[in-house]
Amino acid sequence: MYQRILYTSRAVGDVQIRDVYDIIRTAHNRNSHNGLTGGLLFLDGFFLQILEGNPYAVEERCQSILSDRRHTDIELRLNESTSDLLFPSEWMALRSKSDILPHVFNKHHYEPGLPKERFSATQVLEFMMDCFAMSPVSMAEA
Repeated sequence: MYQRILYTSRAVGDVQIRDVYDIIRTAHNRNSHNGLTGGLLFLDGFFLQILEGNPYAVEERCQSILSDRRHTDIELRLNESTSDLLFPSEWMALRSKSDILPHVFNKHHYEPGLPKERFSATQVLEFMMDCFAMSPVSMAEA
């Protein structure tokens, strides 16, 4: 069995996409050593992340994420056991707003941060999976 978490948070300060690339480089290194996979969205100053893998490794990483000063207003939206991985071959996939097809935002009635008062964990998960399913880059390659 695997563990999967999904959280949302607000970036602190003026985080740019180059800063997010640094986060991804670090995540690839750590996650490959710990057998973790997942996906990170950086949209409108918010992070939305899915992290999955060995329950102990996910919990340990989650504690580190919670203490990371690069973001605030961290909300754990999903914490579940699962028999399958959504990102089996991605140490940490990344999408930013320019990578996502516009219809995905419309389909999900996107609002920055996907506030929990209006978006359930299931809705956030579905939004994220649609963001990773097809991007302009992969559309051009298809």
